[in-house]
Amino acid sequence: MNILKSLPTNIVKDYIRRSFLEPKDKVRNFNNIRALFDLSYKSKYTIDDLTWDDLMMDDIFSKIDRTYSSAGEASLYSVLRNPLMDEAKLNERSKIISLFKKNTSLSGDLRIILFNMGFDSKNRLIEMIEGLLSVSKVKCYLYTLLGQVLPPLMIFLAIIFKEPYFMFPFTGLVYINIVINQKEITTVKATGLIYLRNLLTASKKISKIENENLQSYKSRIDLLLRELKLIDKSTRLIKVLNGLGGFLQFFSVPFLIEETIYYKISGQLIEKEAQILELYYLVGEIDAFISIASYKTSFTKWCTPKFTQVTSLNMVEGIHPLLDIPVANSIEISTKGIVLTGTNMSGKSTFIRMISLNILLAQCFDFVFADEYEACFFNIVSSISPKDDIKSGKSYYMAEAESILRILNSLEDDIPVFCPIDEIFRGTNPLERIASSAEILNYINKRDAICIVATHDRELCDMLKDSYKFYYFSEDVNNDSGLSFDYKLKNGVSKTRNAIKLLEFVGYPKEITEAAFKRSDLMESNI
Repeated sequence: MNILKSLPTNIVKDYIRRSFLEPKDKVRNFNNIRALFDLSYKSKYTIDDLTWDDLMMDDIFSKIDRTYSSAGEASLYSVLRNPLMDEAKLNERSKIISLFKKNTSLSGDLRIILFNMGFDSKNRLIEMIEGLLSVSKVKCYLYTLLGQVLPPLMIFLAIIFKEPYFMFPFTGLVYINIVINQKEITTVKATGLIYLRNLLTASKKISKIENENLQSYKSRIDLLLRELKLIDKSTRLIKVLNGLGGFLQFFSVPFLIEETIYYKISGQLIEKEAQILELYYLVGEIDAFISIASYKTSFTKWCTPKFTQVTSLNMVEGIHPLLDIPVANSIEISTKGIVLTGTNMSGKSTFIRMISLNILLAQCFDFVFADEYEACFFNIVSSISPKDDIKSGKSYYMAEAESILRILNSLEDDIPVFCPIDEIFRGTNPLERIASSAEILNYINKRDAICIVATHDRELCDMLKDSYKFYYFSEDVNNDSGLSFDYKLKNGVSKTRNAIKLLEFVGYPKEITEAAFKRSDLMESNI
């Protein structure tokens, strides 16, 4: 990106138009990227932090992110955190993405605008909106006097009266203003006024693009620009002063131009916070949807989802996009939940993440990595990788308990819940784990929900045989090739016992593995 900015304009435009399908290799700061989301309203169907981490969504975001601006990154992140529950709204979003996918000339024109808006690397605009503004009418009036009134007056008097002595107070004022500039540099320079100026400029250019499919964006952007007219006028000079590599700032310091503008509009910025955020999001959403159009076009294996009113899920040959060589699997779920068995690394966790991710993509962008997909709208709440919290003193089991409780609480809402669970209550003893897990999973299955749970507990399978269906992933361990997997879903419960064989293969002492085999056989015979 930085290299592109140094190239001639015509070369940059040509590259942007030709690189529609290319991924963007860039450093991503997720604390900055999620800042807009953190400031925004959260619905009861918003993907929470635990589910986001469970589904490895930072990695997914990096895979699909082909945005050209900080606003684009922020909006793409917010869209992914807020899946839609309305098919009509989803269809409207899908039309926009399809427009950008088919009309690459339009996408290229928009991307050039977004490229020129660029990245706010230190996230100064959002920080400014968050409430870090320093508002002072006294400073506004004082700096106007010291910078905008007295220095020009001294110059004027010196010229009119042809008296150089007027330049002495002018020199004193310049010295005072330089000191003020140095004291205010952290406050003024730390704001996002420059990126706000870029945002306003980009918004105007987008508004001038004639395309009836973008009319809803154009109308809203025009309205917001009218409401931000005063800020627009006040920030034009800041953009000029920061042009030419900042050369013109040399002239702004004696007259406290940036400081005066900052304190003049800081109150307006606070008053118009909602409008600025909405404009930031709208422009970013265009960038985000072009990014999705690009990503979608680069894949051949995807389908348009069909949505039903019945709580069910039918996916044919679904894959996970993070895998270089994915193995496709199919699943159909209606009245009963799913229990997955199989040893570690056999594919259980990847499978439940694959389903969860495709549900999310279906409800965010109206496409799925599968041959066929038919399901209702889901509220996705997962418990796959809970972690203990040393700082708060929470044990692993407590983290698990709170994670599962989120799922139970979500069952009271109107939208069916999709709840993938990996190794339920692994942080406690087997007796209580199995008893609690069986009751919780039966409780979920009686509600408007679809649950997929991965487990190693065969006893749990016996307890859930009337309310859950059983599938497994298998593997093979031998002394020549070690572990081998086919990653294909199979009906039934896994009967393999390869954990000790794996210890043997990687070189554990025979004294341990042989005794472990004997102990395992004895324990199983006593069950």
